[in-house]
Amino acid sequence: MHEIHLYQPISIPLIYLDPIYEVPEYVIALAFFTPIILGAFLLARNKRFNKQWKAGVFPEKYKFNQDHLLEAYLSLAALFIQNQKKEHGQKIVFVNSYFNRYFKKSNYNFSDSLRYSFKHPVKPNTVTNWLKKHIINKTERIHIIYFLVGITMIDGKVALQDKKLLALISIQLKLDLNDLEQILAMYASYQENNRVKGKYNKSNRRIQATIILGLKAESNADEIKKAYRKMVKLHHPDKFENAPPQQIKIAQEKFIQIQHAYEILNEKH
Repeated sequence: MHEIHLYQPISIPLIYLDPIYEVPEYVIALAFFTPIILGAFLLARNKRFNKQWKAGVFPEKYKFNQDHLLEAYLSLAALFIQNQKKEHGQKIVFVNSYFNRYFKKSNYNFSDSLRYSFKHPVKPNTVTNWLKKHIINKTERIHIIYFLVGITMIDGKVALQDKKLLALISIQLKLDLNDLEQILAMYASYQENNRVKGKYNKSNRRIQATIILGLKAESNADEIKKAYRKMVKLHHPDKFENAPPQQIKIAQEKFIQIQHAYEILNEKH
């Protein structure tokens, strides 16, 4: 048997090192400098984006992904939260719960981004331009207004300042102002049902249902059916087959409200 020396130096034949010396110098240079160049590029890009944010501009070059979509939502939400300080805390809870419900897989830092949005209020048109570019489906853009109306109606009513801002954002998103009125009516109807806590108010329920379907008080059965079909065509969840899961869930919930309104209007007097 050969005697083993634990600290005996091991000689490696040069044949095993030869391939290293055969690698072209430019490959070694690329391997070394590429991470540095990429890091410098990302740093410069982030500085540019930060500069835009501080100027109240939502970065146009942002790629469309869930985190950037949330950033767009939150930057608009911050404008409404700061408009009326009275329900400040409840509005923040609403926004946070909305994100947790519809964007469960996001790694978005809610608190830091909200504070930043408060410090550097965004210009609404820079956000809506980005949203229009990436969200082609009109119904998906309408869901943004649903979200914003939910913030404004925390206390059961919409301040004039908030309504003006909602109208401005709706127009910038190329939505009909009638869509905004219907959304306001949906929230009002929901809150009224909660307020009465089961007390039956048939007259008020019919008024709210009429507004939700975009009808006049004296609309007949044919007009009700026509309006319902129009709303179903616009909001049906099947239109969101290829949409993100959160958009599908939102559509399903709104579709239920539309169906409920239709049922109320078809109840016998």
